[in-house]
Amino acid sequence: MATTGAPEPCDILVRNGYVLTLDAQRTVYPSGAVAVRGNRIAAVGPDRELAARFRPSRVFDAGGAPVHPGMIDGHLHSTVHLTRTAFNDDPVVTGGVGFTEWFNALTDEDEHASALVAFVEMVRNGFTACMEPGTAFEPDAVAAAAEAVGVRVSLADPFLWDTVDGGNAMASRIPRAPANSRRAQDLLGGQLRRNKDAETRVRGHVSLYGSGSASPELELAAKKCADDHGVILNQHQNFTLEQVAIDDARFGGGHNLVRFAELGLLDRNCTFVHMNVVRDDEVSLIARSGMSIVWQPGNYQYYAMAHRLRSRMPELFQLGVNLALGVDVAKIWTFGELARIAYLVARQGGDYLSSESLLAMETIGGARALGLEAMAGSLEPGKRADLVIRTDELAEAVPNFNVVVQLIMLSQARSIDTVICDGEVLFRHGHLTRLDERVVHEMGRASARRLAARLGVSPRTTWPISR
Repeated sequence: MATTGAPEPCDILVRNGYVLTLDAQRTVYPSGAVAVRGNRIAAVGPDRELAARFRPSRVFDAGGAPVHPGMIDGHLHSTVHLTRTAFNDDPVVTGGVGFTEWFNALTDEDEHASALVAFVEMVRNGFTACMEPGTAFEPDAVAAAAEAVGVRVSLADPFLWDTVDGGNAMASRIPRAPANSRRAQDLLGGQLRRNKDAETRVRGHVSLYGSGSASPELELAAKKCADDHGVILNQHQNFTLEQVAIDDARFGGGHNLVRFAELGLLDRNCTFVHMNVVRDDEVSLIARSGMSIVWQPGNYQYYAMAHRLRSRMPELFQLGVNLALGVDVAKIWTFGELARIAYLVARQGGDYLSSESLLAMETIGGARALGLEAMAGSLEPGKRADLVIRTDELAEAVPNFNVVVQLIMLSQARSIDTVICDGEVLFRHGHLTRLDERVVHEMGRASARRLAARLGVSPRTTWPISR
């Protein structure tokens, strides 16, 4: 592209990058650049062309390292992020504190502290957006945390459910969120008020808790609300064989997703999470619907599901189903690690998912799952300027024959140098730009200590402690 006249002004010009655009053609610029003006991407292309075309206020030299869209987590329970390592993970040991007890012990202050830690961790790992699945009692506490860190988040109304006999034990055990139709219908769509500001980073969607906790009537009301407002309907679905068997009976005796399709509950604006149990007659219905699935391959392994049922996610992906990845609760993983787990789950089942496909799940796939594909998930002019600059100055980036394999499987978060969201630099050369991480960490530790004291949780190890 020839350049004539005076150079155009821009705020940031990222130069000398191996630019992975994740656009529809999956265009790659081995010596590429990205121009940012305000909170939008002004141009993406060969470095020499953009260097001649733009007069930037700031230049970031990527040093030949990868530049790609900000990653997007499709399913984050941000208010219980601090539960990791608090619960027993030995399947032989029963009893003790679990998620229900932790949820019931949360205060608004605890929810804010947990979300702050989660969002800081997101940025450090190259993630600029996430979807909270309606499990924050006080969504404003999570919104304030997102605004403090600078990330995008989509929020939903808290714990919308109306059924306690559908195989979801938690639905009857959360006093602050009783499972009844009146409450669910009254709250439904309340967080959509956030979408009035087209420029906001904190948005709203419609979410039911799902997994056996919603009646057909509530499912249909939620779908209508999502349709009427042009947003995503999100819910947990088909997590375990036992819960799915109950759901099958509740929805008429056949396979539940077949009934969902008949009711119009499988659609392009539906994003279901987990979907570990998918039967043969449900596969084509999912593929034809245009729906998205947020896969959590870590949970699939953590709960020892692999010996009972084969993951059908690689098959669904090959059929064109939009897949995203979601941390869920960071039990023994963090942001950016699920792609490698997904790769290994696929290989365990005799399937294969390329690193390129996994990066797509974490970027444009995540954007579509959140209903944000028009503004995020790829590096294209006019989209919001959410991008990550890596560094190759680490051992894990040597020799780098395949750039995408190297960053997804090997370098991972260690190679994150710069994170930009909405045109704003949130992370640069190992440091947050908005917050003191030490303060955030101490807030998280203090909250976790308070919760542990309320619940009788104490640090433990199976080894003998000498005092």
